[in-house]
Amino acid sequence: KAVVSSRVRVAENGRFQINITAALHEVRYHLELNSSSSLCVIALTKYELFETKSDLFVAGMASGNQRIAVFSILRYDPNLTFSSEFWHDVRKVSKPMTKVKTGRLIFERSAKLLVHETMHLLGLDHCIYFECVMNGSGHLEEDFRQPMSLCPMCLRKMKLLTNCNIVDRYERLIEFYHEFEMKREIK
Repeated sequence: KAVVSSRVRVAENGRFQINITAALHEVRYHLELNSSSSLCVIALTKYELFETKSDLFVAGMASGNQRIAVFSILRYDPNLTFSSEFWHDVRKVSKPMTKVKTGRLIFERSAKLLVHETMHLLGLDHCIYFECVMNGSGHLEEDFRQPMSLCPMCLRKMKLLTNCNIVDRYERLIEFYHEFEMKREIK
């Protein structure tokens, strides 16, 4: 691993990586500078992240008490494949998807990540009761199978925490799913 600075490095696999602690510091600074009224701020990057020198990578990190988080969406790219034995081994697939399909799938996966992590920043834990966007996942395939919607229990928790209008929320979600052609979510 070549360290370019304490904030970035080039890992053994040749991938550029960002130090997540430094990234969280930047997000915190912009939150304080621009909008203390924000519910939370989540930053996404297409680069891998690391926390300590020994890390191969980290997927992301949240600081719930500060309402901030940073996540990498690199591993959401369907044109990349990852070794189950060597997590740092990232390769391009032999038959990549079109740019449009790739963009849609990365967007859909990222949107689900944002819903899940926003709920964590609001104080919700992983759901063990129903199929829910708040289910925990041990690997990407499990993550990709989960729905983008909240189960009734988690929806109730969100309602109590945010006082949102549930009917209005679902009307807007349907519009969102149609606009971005999220066919799996339009049921």
